[in-house]
Amino acid sequence: MTKPRPRNIANDILDAVETATSKWTRQKKSEERHPGMVRYRVSRMTKEPRTSQKEAAWQVMEEVYTLVSGSRQLPALVRQIFYKARPKIMELTDDKELDYGYFSQTLVPDYIEEHPEAQSWNVVYDARGHLEEPHTNRRIGVGTIEIDNYLRAMKDPQVVAAEFDDASVDIIGPSGGISGVLFCEKEGFGPLFKAVNLANRHDLMIISTKGVSVTAARCLVDKICGDLGIPLFTLHDFDDDGFKILGTLHRDTRRYQFTNTIEPIDLGLRLEDIAGLEREPAAATKTSEANRRSQLAENGATEEEIEILLHERVELNAMTSDELIAMIERKLKEYGLKKIIPDDDLLGEAYQAFHRSNELREKFEEMESEFEEGEIKVPMNLSKQVSAILDKHPDLRWDDAVEIVLDETQLDHVRTKKQRAKKKSGDFTDADDDAEEDDE
Repeated sequence: MTKPRPRNIANDILDAVETATSKWTRQKKSEERHPGMVRYRVSRMTKEPRTSQKEAAWQVMEEVYTLVSGSRQLPALVRQIFYKARPKIMELTDDKELDYGYFSQTLVPDYIEEHPEAQSWNVVYDARGHLEEPHTNRRIGVGTIEIDNYLRAMKDPQVVAAEFDDASVDIIGPSGGISGVLFCEKEGFGPLFKAVNLANRHDLMIISTKGVSVTAARCLVDKICGDLGIPLFTLHDFDDDGFKILGTLHRDTRRYQFTNTIEPIDLGLRLEDIAGLEREPAAATKTSEANRRSQLAENGATEEEIEILLHERVELNAMTSDELIAMIERKLKEYGLKKIIPDDDLLGEAYQAFHRSNELREKFEEMESEFEEGEIKVPMNLSKQVSAILDKHPDLRWDDAVEIVLDETQLDHVRTKKQRAKKKSGDFTDADDDAEEDDE
C-alpha cells in the first residue's frame, strides 16, 4: 500500500495566512488609493457585501444629485456627481472600484430613464469637441451648457451702423452666414482645415469631436440643420464607429430623440475612397457578427462594405492632407454647396451701412448729422456684383463683398478687420477638453 506524500507544512501555513489576510490587503490598498476609505474599515471588515453597483447607485443617486445641485437646482456636472457618489457606492459594494465611464454613460442615464422625478434634473456633460463658425472665429465647446447658451443667443444678421468704429454685420448662429454644417469625428484636423481656409471658403460651420457625437452635438444639428434646413455633412473613418457616427446624427437613440428629420450628406470614407489606402484589422469587439452586420446596415453601409468592415478598417489619417482636402472638396462640389448671399433687403442695408462708414471715417463729426440713408442708391445688380467678388475671393463673406463693391481698394481693410475680429475673445463659455464618452 502506497503511503500518502507528506504535506508541506510551510506552504500550508503560507496559504492560510494569505487567505486570512486577503481582505485586509484589499482594504489597505483601497485606503492608499482613497485615504477617505479608512472610515469605512470596520463595516467592510465585519460583513459581506450583497449589493451590486447599480443597486448601490440607486440608493444614493438622488442624495448626491441634490447635494451637488443645491437648493437652487444649479447645473450639476456628471463628474461632480461621480465624485460624491463614488465613496458611497464603493462603501456599499466592498470597495469595488467604480469606473467613471460606466457611471456617467450607464448608471446615470439608466437612473434618469427609470425615475420620472429625475428627468427634470439639470445634469451636465463636459465638452467633447468644439464647433467653429466661419468668418466670426467663434470657437465653442460642444458641451451641454455651451450649446444651450449658443442656441439661445442665435439671431438673424443685424447691420451695425458706424459710430466711432466701422460699420459691420453682427451674426450669431447660422442665419445669413452658414451654408452647411460639417461634422468631423476627429479634432486633429483643425489646423489643416484652417490652412486651406475650408470653413471660410465654403461658409461651413465645423463641428469636430473625439469619436461618436455627444447629445449636445445632436441637439445642435437638430436645431440648426433641422429647423433651418441647412445641410449636414459628415466626415468619418471607414469602420464600425464611423458608420455609427453617420447613423446617430439623424437616428433616434436612447440618449437623444430628434425633433426634425435630417438626412446627413456623407463626406466620409466609403468603398470607392479606400483604394490604395493602408488598411488595419477591425477593432476587437464582443458584438456578434450577426449584430455587427445588422448595425452596419442600419447605419448605411452597403453589403460589399460590410464584408470588408467585418475584418478591416481604414482611417482618415491614412490619407495625405492633399488627398483628404481633395475628397472633401469633390464631395461638396458634387452636392452643389454654394456661398451664402442673403436677400436684397439685407444686402442693401449692409451696402448703405458700409457706404456711410466709408464717408464717416474721414469726417465723422461733420457728416453724421447730414448723412441720410435714403440718399444712398443701391445698385440694381448688387447681388451679381457680390457674387462676382465672392467668386474671386471665396474666403470672404457676402457683407465683405458689399463693402468691396463700394470701393475695390477696401480689400486690405476688410481683411484687416477680419484679423482684428479673430483676436477678440469668444462670447461663450468654452469648457476644457475633458473627454466624455457617449453611447447610442
